[in-house]
Amino acid sequence: MAIKQAIILLVIAAILGLGANLFSPNKIEYIGAYRNLSGSDGPIIPPDADENDPPFIDINTAHFEHSTKRTIFIDAREREEFECGTIPGSINIPFDYLPDGDLKLYFDSSLGHVAFDQPIVVFCSGEECDQSLHLARNLAEYGYSDVTIFFGGSREWERFSLEIERRKNCGG
Repeated sequence: MAIKQAIILLVIAAILGLGANLFSPNKIEYIGAYRNLSGSDGPIIPPDADENDPPFIDINTAHFEHSTKRTIFIDAREREEFECGTIPGSINIPFDYLPDGDLKLYFDSSLGHVAFDQPIVVFCSGEECDQSLHLARNLAEYGYSDVTIFFGGSREWERFSLEIERRKNCGG
């Protein structure tokens, strides 16, 4: 009798959970459209990384975080490079143009007052670019607690044939 009641409760809970998910604004797809991007041997970590740096993530984790649509992606490159091709939906905060001094107003205006615990992935063009590392350090120092670095950047993203958002045609 107890097993029958447990099964009935389990079925009712599953139906309620699936129904709630169906109408939720943050619903989770029942069948994920996630690609297996195998070929990555873990995150790319630059030689000048420090043990206190925000964590580094690989292409698989970056793609997953992007697909959740809850994570903010920040492109640390100059505006020209950003407009030529970036991870879709990314915000451009060029590291080389950060103002001197207190970054509070700059980050608040650039990020639209997002919560300090909002997941953020910072990237630039790839392994030859350390702007993502430095910008992520600044964000973490300012108080953002869920910052990660995708050091493979837009180049690795494109190498795995993932969508690139181009705001202007830059040729080649």
